Amino acid sequence: MNDVKVMRSLKPVYNKALILSRLGYDKYRTTLPDKTMREIESLIKDTENTLNITAAYRIIGIKHINSPQIILEDGTTLSGKRLSKLLENSRQALIMGATGGAKIMELIAGLQEEGKMSEAVVIDAAASEITDSALDFVMAMVEQYLRPKGKFLTKMRFSPGYGDFDILQQKEFYRLLKAQDLGIILNEACLLIPEKSVFAIAGIC
Repeated sequence: MNDVKVMRSLKPVYNKALILSRLGYDKYRTTLPDKTMREIESLIKDTENTLNITAAYRIIGIKHINSPQIILEDGTTLSGKRLSKLLENSRQALIMGATGGAKIMELIAGLQEEGKMSEAVVIDAAASEITDSALDFVMAMVEQYLRPKGKFLTKMRFSPGYGDFDILQQKEFYRLLKAQDLGIILNEACLLIPEKSVFAIAGIC
């Protein structure tokens, strides 16, 4: 399954508690007035309605692992000690990505220009978490496909920029996923535009 599969206009299930955690909320230590919580929930709903999530994935064989290097079947070389450990029992890798689209960043920028920094912070956190949840959706869907074959995914996934898995390796993910077709731009610093975009890899055992 080396071709890229693309899913558009996704509405992934997400955990609101993780959004609150990104905002520094601790259910054991933080108390928010009901009014404030309602305002946050309204902003999260605005985020949902503004996001236009597209996700893509492909499954590719792993040719060789010699930590910290991982060589995929097409010759792509990835590098990272923790990534090598994650994939050590895997014969294939799931390469995936998701983007929330440009409109969410326009909304955040507009709020910042208006001086509505608190609202911008909430929407920024919600957009990050909901976009990341699209990768959970991808993994769950692929796992349904793998399970009858006696295969399973690693519980964890890693993204470029995590630990010694260098951010420069976004270039390889960008190419493997044909991310330009998803409306994603890779800048000179290997950062993704729109900002609410993410790549990741998991192993298939």
